[in-house]
Amino acid sequence: MTPPTTDAHVRLDIHPSHASAVTATLTGTRHDLAHPVLTAHGFEALDDHTLVMARIDHEEPTGPTGPPRP
Repeated sequence: MTPPTTDAHVRLDIHPSHASAVTATLTGTRHDLAHPVLTAHGFEALDDHTLVMARIDHEEPTGPTGPPRP
């Protein structure tokens, strides 16, 4: 007898516009298994296949040259 497989894949990447955020893209026929695990660890759902976790412990630059100077 062949053991059952879990077809759930999670691709983690840096958010394209916020370096302090991580995106998780879920694929596979059982992607729904990974969704609650990621939300339990701080990810927030954007839709059924995309989650994001942001960590803001400092001020991000406001543009390509960085924050305004004092």
